[in-house]
Amino acid sequence: MPSMKHPLFFCGTSNMVFAEPNKAAFPLAFQDKPRLTYYASRFNSLEVNSSFYKVPKPATVARWATEVPEHFRFTFKLWKGITHVRGSVHQQHDLLHFLRVIDEAGQKTGCLLIQFPASVGADHAPVLEQMLGTIVQAGNKYRIALEMRHTSWYTKRIYALADTYRAGIVLHDMPRSLFQETATAAPFVYLRFHGPAGDYKGGYTDAQLQQYATRIHTWMGEGKEVYVYFNNTIGDALQNAITLRSMVTGG
Repeated sequence: MPSMKHPLFFCGTSNMVFAEPNKAAFPLAFQDKPRLTYYASRFNSLEVNSSFYKVPKPATVARWATEVPEHFRFTFKLWKGITHVRGSVHQQHDLLHFLRVIDEAGQKTGCLLIQFPASVGADHAPVLEQMLGTIVQAGNKYRIALEMRHTSWYTKRIYALADTYRAGIVLHDMPRSLFQETATAAPFVYLRFHGPAGDYKGGYTDAQLQQYATRIHTWMGEGKEVYVYFNNTIGDALQNAITLRSMVTGG
């Protein structure tokens, strides 16, 4: 079982990753339980990437919430129809629908991940501001994490916009769009690991992970929640998440 020694630290993978090839290979105690329940016995958070490709049904999200412990947190990646397909215009109706769906997770909702593709630059800032306004007006209860893939977003003007809505800028390692860390007003930190080469493959060394563990302790010492997800799911995401969790929590 993962240690819950540090309730500010939430760690997992981008979509569920298992070492076992199928459910029949799960530990006996979990073979008759949902896959998510087994995942939640090892990690206390999950980045739901599937919601980027298809908005789940409200009943599905509600069921997920029953399959995990109270301390578990779901992070949902915003549907690509809003950010990638029609990102040049504010899709208020679709955004509000998405928020209503993820609300079914209740208190187990972690962050709302909003990712803009490399083709969308800071000239779309007015759309982002409209989106943030809609999200806050819908309840002001979401930890909004912004992952930018175009470096034009990394300016004081955008940081100020994020601060206005207490949104965090995702610290990620995708080549050509690296975010140079800066202090923000967000009460949380969000780290996203895409693989050393940014191709969702490979893994991180213990030395690399230890550097992040040290920084995570610093952030938690400041009272910030820290969300960490490994998206190198073709590579060593599972082991990297286990290793970092152990470094941070001691278990």
